[in-house]
Amino acid sequence: MRRFIRASLPVLMLTMAMSIAGGAEASAPQQHSHSLFDLIIKAGPIEFLLIFLSLITYSLALQYVFTIKRDTLIPDGLADEVHNILAEGPTEEAVESARNAVAGDNSMLGNIVAAALDKRDFGYEVMKETAEHVGLAEHNKYMSRVSWISMFASSATLLGLLGTVSGIIKAFLVMSSNPGGVDPNMLAGSIGEALVCTATGLGIAIGGLYFFFWLRNRVNQCALDAAVITGELLDYFRTK
Repeated sequence: MRRFIRASLPVLMLTMAMSIAGGAEASAPQQHSHSLFDLIIKAGPIEFLLIFLSLITYSLALQYVFTIKRDTLIPDGLADEVHNILAEGPTEEAVESARNAVAGDNSMLGNIVAAALDKRDFGYEVMKETAEHVGLAEHNKYMSRVSWISMFASSATLLGLLGTVSGIIKAFLVMSSNPGGVDPNMLAGSIGEALVCTATGLGIAIGGLYFFFWLRNRVNQCALDAAVITGELLDYFRTK
């Protein structure tokens, strides 16, 4: 019985809430509904800037989701191919074959391995140092692209705040020009501008920062994996 009451309680509460809401809706006077386009128009020019900023932010985010991924940065089979070539020893023929294998591969791993192989004549330590420098450059290259998303997301927050302040200033100007009393309808436009700009800026920032941290972690993980794979390949050149 207690279980039945506990199970029925949420249903009863939901039914009561729906009844109260239905009664309130029936007793409330008919109001004019505003479309999304009406809200955008009333929000003013800052809202249009936010919409333009959202297009840029999410276009970059979607582009990088499909282009900055492990299969692109660390192609499948590339490391195994170089491993198989160098397995019999880092001879001149093997090194040349490894260079041909990574030639034209513009991935993160391909660029690191190619740069290290070009320093073959200078020994293992120079090859390792070169791989570290190129790996850092590759990491910074991809992070500089992803960082644009963070910059646009942060800008959206500040731009939304600017719209908020602008709307509040307009509301105070209306109040100061009518000291005898202000009709709430006269403040609706200014307050609406403030709230719509705030909501739009936060919406862009929340989604943009999510994509930024997701892509940043992906780049960091790929850079770490590329460093480990390159270290394994360079072990063939270590002097025993």
